[in-house]
Amino acid sequence: MNSQNLSASLTFHASFDHGPDADFGAGDRRLYSVSTGAEPKEIVLTPGLGDPPLTLAQARGRYGAALAFTAENTHTVSYKAEKNVAYAQDGFQGTISFWLFGDTADIPGQYCDPLQLTDKDYSDACIWVDITKNDSPSDLRLGVFGNQKEWDLTDTRHENAAFYWRLVKVAEPPVAKTRWTHIAITWDGINSAGGGRARFYLDGEHRGASNLIRERFTWDIAKTRISLGIGNYIGMIDDFAVFNRPLTPDEIRALIRLEHGVADLYGKG
Repeated sequence: MNSQNLSASLTFHASFDHGPDADFGAGDRRLYSVSTGAEPKEIVLTPGLGDPPLTLAQARGRYGAALAFTAENTHTVSYKAEKNVAYAQDGFQGTISFWLFGDTADIPGQYCDPLQLTDKDYSDACIWVDITKNDSPSDLRLGVFGNQKEWDLTDTRHENAAFYWRLVKVAEPPVAKTRWTHIAITWDGINSAGGGRARFYLDGEHRGASNLIRERFTWDIAKTRISLGIGNYIGMIDDFAVFNRPLTPDEIRALIRLEHGVADLYGKG
């Protein structure tokens, strides 16, 4: 594994060891607390961990501190994707890597999304990871949805069979309160004539791939957000990183072996 190739491909990294803001990124590195405004669908972004604030759990992360969501405080936080995610209108590709810690039994709702990447919502030009509470035991799922108007012709979202065709589901995932689980999502070929595909890795093992994604991802990149902790997620997230290309399985396993996490790639470990 050539660490220089990984370093050159890194576009964003939040270690949570030096505060909530990202340590590395080409765009805005600030973490924002997300709330709704007075107008329908209006999103208000306020710099910081919110009120009451989320916790930075010192010495409890996979490496150093971690971002912690508790039952007392489960609000969503976001980073701005512009320049931190290498979005392209032709041939969009990339990787998201992070560590997850928690007990699915603690989640109060039917679903929660530790991660969403979109300028709209979960069914419209979005890449997400969710945990299902209505399955026993819980499932961990990857959802990859292009423009909703292209795949959901009946405008019924999850009532449409096409919704489930776009999921990668891992039954009985290794997510627990006693261990950290590494999650990696890679995608390539999105917004290309031939279509794209996403792949889901847990602890460096390939656990499934999406069907061919033919619909486009149309984003207003200035409004696109990397959102964490949607839907009352309870648990911790650590060492969150974005790359501008799909990493190979060997590279993903190499990330897991880094002594100080992704910070080792740019001399901050």
